[in-house]
Amino acid sequence: MAEVEYNVARQAEAAKRLVANLKEQDAADDAELVADTIEGETNLNEAIEAALAEIDEEEIHIVGLKAKEEIFAERRRKKEAKVDRIKALIEQAMLITEQTSMRLPTATLTLAKRAPSLIVTNEADIPVKFWIEQERPAPKLDKKALTVALKDNEPIPGATLDNGSLSLSVRRK
Repeated sequence: MAEVEYNVARQAEAAKRLVANLKEQDAADDAELVADTIEGETNLNEAIEAALAEIDEEEIHIVGLKAKEEIFAERRRKKEAKVDRIKALIEQAMLITEQTSMRLPTATLTLAKRAPSLIVTNEADIPVKFWIEQERPAPKLDKKALTVALKDNEPIPGATLDNGSLSLSVRRK
């Protein structure tokens, strides 16, 4: 790869010198003569052909690598989903046995209740006071203020809080 780059640069420099010589002879205005001279006196055309072949080779690798990245991304998603399923099973087992904490030789498990989260059912119904003016693209919903108001038991059309959820915390030893 570096050899191809070096060869193109070296041949381009040789062609540059030829063009400079042709200019001294007032022959540089004839594009066909310049092209023929460069082709006959240097290996620039061959060097550029080799460079194009190298580009083709690299683009093939890029396509292959992108395909592998997609495969690995899918594998990663499957592994993450499996971890989530296993954690859900552990949470379920701890709930069934009414344990909020477990100490094991390799980890300490804790079930914690999460605060209720915001659920927007219809943005159009949410009062104007919960919108932040912006120049572009449009007003933005102030989710923090909306959540605080709902936690203070303020009835707000178009939004509600869920019941909260349990979260499994795993601290490794």
